[in-house]
Amino acid sequence: MRKRLRWEGVLDVSDYQNVVNIVYVGLLGIEKDISEECESEFHHSYKKELLLYESYQKVEEVILWQLERYKIDAVLLLGTSVGEMYPKPEMSHIGQIEILVDKKDMPQINKLMLDMDYELKEDSVGSGIIYVRVPGVRIVFYNNMPIENKAARQFFPGTAKRFRKMDSYRYIHMLTNEEEYLYRIGRMVEMYITGRLKIRDIMDIWQYRKQLGERFRWKAVNESLERAVWQEFADQIVVLAGLWFGKEADADEQYGLALELEEYILSRGRENKHLDETLLPCEKVRLDFYWRNRDKEWALRKQAWMFPSRDYMVQFFPVLEKYPFLLFFCWIIRNFRFLKRISVNKFKRAGFRIRVKLSDVKEKLKGMIRRKESEELPEASPETVPQAEERAEDPEGTKCAQEDEAREGEGAWNPGESQEAEAQERPEESEERECVDDSTNLKETEGEEDSEELKNQS
Repeated sequence: MRKRLRWEGVLDVSDYQNVVNIVYVGLLGIEKDISEECESEFHHSYKKELLLYESYQKVEEVILWQLERYKIDAVLLLGTSVGEMYPKPEMSHIGQIEILVDKKDMPQINKLMLDMDYELKEDSVGSGIIYVRVPGVRIVFYNNMPIENKAARQFFPGTAKRFRKMDSYRYIHMLTNEEEYLYRIGRMVEMYITGRLKIRDIMDIWQYRKQLGERFRWKAVNESLERAVWQEFADQIVVLAGLWFGKEADADEQYGLALELEEYILSRGRENKHLDETLLPCEKVRLDFYWRNRDKEWALRKQAWMFPSRDYMVQFFPVLEKYPFLLFFCWIIRNFRFLKRISVNKFKRAGFRIRVKLSDVKEKLKGMIRRKESEELPEASPETVPQAEERAEDPEGTKCAQEDEAREGEGAWNPGESQEAEAQERPEESEERECVDDSTNLKETEGEEDSEELKNQS
């Protein structure tokens, strides 16, 4: 390239179009004028895609196992099989896993996903129920086929049980090759209508077409596309993919619509009525709904509300019947009343919020004061405080302690009285001691008498 390329812009476009990992792989080994910071961001985005692919593989296996465990019939619409279409799995991009289930199973699935630490996320554009989890895993459950075209819905069976079963599963189903191709085209139609069609979507459908073999029933698929009035859209998608990723352009072929589609994608969904009417003539109503200027509509509604007609204002200002030129002043009075009412309500809400915050601060201050008091009391009298707490908890114990202290204060200790008291308390022991003393005395007297008799005999 002759001019210096602004790599920051390339990174921004690549990130939006979900092809940052492809661009990084293409930049490897090429001499380029790029800053270290920008190159590190490319590497970080590439590594993030690689880690997400591994996370999606584990998540898909766990979710399918849980659905099989709870006997919930489900159809895996889009999963991690997209990695098999590319030369290297890390070159693919998995935006989300899409699963079709019956409506009656949605409450159980909601409980199951919340138990697995998924968060419920709202999406105003899509029709499915979205669950997200760190590090960016996104699972979408549909209770009906997410394609609005009635003719296209006839391509697919009605309930999840009617789809083909996946190998080694009893309750997990999958799409056939023809059904998956039609489903991908249908999803691309929905993204085109909502302005979200990207380069990655064109690349995925191109890689999928390259894998389709001779057994693919192209005739039946083309007939289905014609019934849904999607044939022109699918053809231009193939032409544009061939311009980007295939062989060189043919001079005889017309590339006008394909180039308009390219501009639509690179401009991030800028309105093109000619392209809309040519590619999807049957979706005019939905395209008008998404492309209409809602800001302008809201401005007109706001103007009609602030300045209503004279017939409406007469109901509140009867003076306008006689003096219609006072309509401007009546508008001012009416709007002033509304502004006054709105401001009063806002002040009331603000005052209520302030009172709530003050009450919270007051409670916090009380808690802090109580903590300080509880911390200071043990430091001042560490021995008396526990005793006071024990007395407060055990009032009977305090009474007993007071009675013991009164008894101890009545007089000093007397050993004689204590011996008599012990003798009175243990009379049996005193009697035994007296018997022992008498026996010892008898033995001593008998010994003395024997000694006197021996002396006389001698």
